Amino acid sequence: MRNKLTYIAAFLILVSFTATKAQVSEPFKNPFPSPLSVAHTWNRSLTKKAGQMLGEQWAKEGMKEVNAPNLTVVQPRYNQCCLNFYGESPYLTAETGVEMVKGLQNKEQLKAFLVFDEKERQAPYVRPYQRVLDEAHAAGIATEAQIQSSANKKTKTLPVSDEFKKTALQVAHESIVLLKNAGNILPVDTAWVKSIAVCGQQELVNDMKVSLEQTLACKVIVTENTEEASKADMIVVFEDDSIDSEATNRLLLTGKPVVMVLLNSHPVKLDNALNASAIIEAWHPGQQGPQAIANVLAGIYNPGGKLTVTFPDFAFGHGLSYTDFRYTNLRLEPNQITPNGSVTVRFNVTNTGNRAGAEVVQVYLTDENSSVKLIEPKLEACKRTNINPGQTKEVKFTIRQRNMVLLNQAGKWVIEPGFFTVKVGGSSDDIRLQGRFEVK
Repeated sequence: MRNKLTYIAAFLILVSFTATKAQVSEPFKNPFPSPLSVAHTWNRSLTKKAGQMLGEQWAKEGMKEVNAPNLTVVQPRYNQCCLNFYGESPYLTAETGVEMVKGLQNKEQLKAFLVFDEKERQAPYVRPYQRVLDEAHAAGIATEAQIQSSANKKTKTLPVSDEFKKTALQVAHESIVLLKNAGNILPVDTAWVKSIAVCGQQELVNDMKVSLEQTLACKVIVTENTEEASKADMIVVFEDDSIDSEATNRLLLTGKPVVMVLLNSHPVKLDNALNASAIIEAWHPGQQGPQAIANVLAGIYNPGGKLTVTFPDFAFGHGLSYTDFRYTNLRLEPNQITPNGSVTVRFNVTNTGNRAGAEVVQVYLTDENSSVKLIEPKLEACKRTNINPGQTKEVKFTIRQRNMVLLNQAGKWVIEPGFFTVKVGGSSDDIRLQGRFEVK
């Protein structure tokens, strides 16, 4: 693995809406996971820690300000790099941005100037950049001159601390999304899996080889030969933005369980890869990524990341675990408020499996009587919570004015009277509980 890399290049790419070829093709190159990976953790405290580690490193390397984070809300599309953004949800983009800036500006180590598409100034939703300015006290909004100056600026590269590496590994772990796991084929069960064939994009395979050999308690065979791969008990395929459909089909026809690991820069249409037994989305997890992926495959780490961008085959918020969770006992208090009021949302989440795991609980809000079209699904609360086997946790959220406000046809921010539906679940298409309240 590469030990010394250019940290400034890793983050200044935030100011661009398209990544360089190098970044797109080298998911393990940078010392820290991509901004998109950070968002996929859905973990506020970890995001703040990530900002702190990055800020300390850049300050040590001579930087006094950064043009970051990028708070543009991504539109669902499948051919544009989105590594530098946080996702499709204005709410989650704001929450992630607030914590990142708090970390970056920790102890005034440097100043963070926000970047976003100018279209965000006219956005009909609560604008993430405004929340980050107000709540995290970002230094300001980056000007074109600042962006150009930063792009041309050169800094020295220094080794990172052990704490930096530890935080990068945690982000890599928590950002991994288990998209599919038919028959609970993962984690690898060495009671019957004695050998694994590793195939796919050659550079990715080369980067993964050592971590797989050191972590998986079975024989690891690196091969491009389908016949040789068919002799293994399981096949693991590593792919980037361009999935080789023909090669994938040949591997699927072997009849052996195929695990697809995606290291892409944007959502992809999976086509026949959707027939794999298991699919893992790892995005660009940085230098600690190979170990994080190997740990997930081996079951050393139980994945809990959720999608912040929609796939053609998977909904926003989707993500599985090696355990299961049950939602019960939804309470909305009160069920009738004035426009100045708030509603407390309470419910219970139980780990019904035999492994400890992290569940990202999500609350979606629908304005049943809105006078203008709003984003659907409209995420308005979320929390990543660790739950032990058999344990039940009560989760509590507050629906506030900013969750109910809309920009009406007259260009004014208002809360309109009517009913609001509250949907609670593990993703936007996995709603477990539902209730409603009224604004009088």
